[in-house]
Amino acid sequence: MVGAGISDIKRRIKSIENTIKITNAMRLVSSAKQRKAKARLLEVRPFFLGIHECMMDLASRAGPEPLEYVNPRSNPKSLYIVIGGDRGLAGGFNSNLFKKVASQVMKETTIILPIGKVAVSFFEKNGFPEILNPLVNVGEQITPQKAHHVAATILHNYDRDMFSKVNLAYTSFVSTLSQEPVITQVLPLNLERIEQNVESEGDKTRNVPHHDPSPNAVFRALVPQYLAGMIFGAIVESFAAEQAARSNAMESATSSAKEIIAGLKLAYNRARQVAITKEIIEIVSGASSD
Repeated sequence: MVGAGISDIKRRIKSIENTIKITNAMRLVSSAKQRKAKARLLEVRPFFLGIHECMMDLASRAGPEPLEYVNPRSNPKSLYIVIGGDRGLAGGFNSNLFKKVASQVMKETTIILPIGKVAVSFFEKNGFPEILNPLVNVGEQITPQKAHHVAATILHNYDRDMFSKVNLAYTSFVSTLSQEPVITQVLPLNLERIEQNVESEGDKTRNVPHHDPSPNAVFRALVPQYLAGMIFGAIVESFAAEQAARSNAMESATSSAKEIIAGLKLAYNRARQVAITKEIIEIVSGASSD
């Protein structure tokens, strides 16, 4: 870089300074969106976490009658609802989730329902043969109604025995600096966990709610609400994680660009000093020859 021309170095510095303006602006936008998404997440998360436990509790009280959405099915296919981002430049947010999903789907016959432009593009380009109703641009605008529509489509195909399991893959918002890809089975409900719930209750005295007409009927009626709630909560959580990841990535890019500029300015000063020294030598040499 020392040998590069002064004008080339100046152009490079100017170009990187323009890049810093872009990355810094993107960081500020993502930070603002993250604060809003985090506030929404804190409102949604208790329902997102509690609805699953509610369904497990209902299933544990259902009695000997077999439950349609608890018992495993013979169809070897599994559905993966993969919630990615609608935009890139978010560090490892999308790639970490896709790697986790890809490592798991290799062991199964899989149908993918991708949510987000990046997720749709990834699974289409990588030759996944069965993609169900891809969705884009829903992360920021997700509503309970949209989540119910997605859940209704999934349940319709599940009831037709198109697949035997429904797995939800998304990125959990651990903190502003940490986001973790998660895969959880939402249908059928995990029988082992239900049995553990029953065993853990033991002889505890607790107020048992009365279900009318029966726990089984209430359970079946709540399954669409349960699935819609899980999808809605996962999309909200994933969007908050995406904004945090993008904000961190842009902050890191801005810091790296500033370090590059510092090195370029040092090279510029050296090149300028060399040019000045050369001019002085030429002047002195010309004066001496006279």
